[in-house]
Amino acid sequence: MNYYQIQSTGKGFITHEDNEKNHISGFPGDIWATENSSWASRVGAVVKTKAQAQAIVDLAVEESNQGVVENTQTVQQSPQLP
Repeated sequence: MNYYQIQSTGKGFITHEDNEKNHISGFPGDIWATENSSWASRVGAVVKTKAQAQAIVDLAVEESNQGVVENTQTVQQSPQLP
């Protein structure tokens, strides 16, 4: 699995054709996991190692959780990358 970082640009960022060629999964922190290198090139995504990508995901989830009220049970856990 390859990992990339890029912010979604909206419609056309991932096309049906892109996803049919190789599934593209999105994670917090603008991290994308796929074997579709042609998609990554087309959108200008930056390659990340799995460790780099996981650190970015963890930080994004941590920052998201900072806004959660202290007494709630809605704190998210970081998803583990495949």
